[in-house]
Amino acid sequence: MNVYRWETGSVQPGTKALNYLRRSLPLIPESALKNAFRSRDVKMNGVRISPEDHVVAGALMEVYSAAEAPLPVVYEDERVLVINKPAGLCVMDEYCGMTVLTLAQAHCGENCLPRLCHRLDTRTSGLLVIARDDETEREITESFKSRDVTKEYECLVKGEMRPKEALCQAYLIKDAERGRVRVISHRTPGAREIRTSYRTLSMRGEISRLRVRLLTGRTHQIRAHLAYLGHPILGDDIYGDREFSRRNGSVGSLKLCAVSLTLRFGPESPLRYLDGREFTVAAPF
Repeated sequence: MNVYRWETGSVQPGTKALNYLRRSLPLIPESALKNAFRSRDVKMNGVRISPEDHVVAGALMEVYSAAEAPLPVVYEDERVLVINKPAGLCVMDEYCGMTVLTLAQAHCGENCLPRLCHRLDTRTSGLLVIARDDETEREITESFKSRDVTKEYECLVKGEMRPKEALCQAYLIKDAERGRVRVISHRTPGAREIRTSYRTLSMRGEISRLRVRLLTGRTHQIRAHLAYLGHPILGDDIYGDREFSRRNGSVGSLKLCAVSLTLRFGPESPLRYLDGREFTVAAPF
């Protein structure tokens, strides 16, 4: 029997327990969550609760279930883990029942403290690199900072791209309080340059499938930049076209995946054996 235990953070009033667990334990099948409720194996502050009970902020949640949530590993060695993060799984949030770091810790064991080397938004799926030790974390983090790592994404967007392939440049302003960004055409105080390249892979009806490469790495860069160009990503509730997403069955399902990642290290790096190594996954949409 597996035990998932965590403290809830801020919770919208009226949130029902089953809906909350769907978000907090995204890799546990809904059938297993329902079985846990039927077995009276879901507790809040030590009291057994039902699927319809409301979750409160700051409570201790406990879920007992036979269901396991294995880490989706693409590659691993004694220094590095590369995983295929599912959409909906947050990287590190102490108020989530399941995160990339909690799964990585369970996978690596007590004698290892996994370290995130970069991030993906909760609703973005795809390749993520995790270090097993301090030296590896420093090497990989520096490689990301110096833009030596090549990252490519696939996404589904609204409309036909014209031209079908381009390198786009703009400026991005981050609004930390609102948790979003704004893209503008000109340089202004507080704005940072962004460069995003894309090429069209295919088009079906009103939807284009793109391969996107980041030449700069800013918060929400792909989502905000494509929306600024008039081609928001399907399922994007912040920068997207909700009505278009609804018509195409993509509400709440962001169609963005990190599908390719190539690492670069110098000849003196302890990770030189991974220099030029490309990892790939298929987009789940």
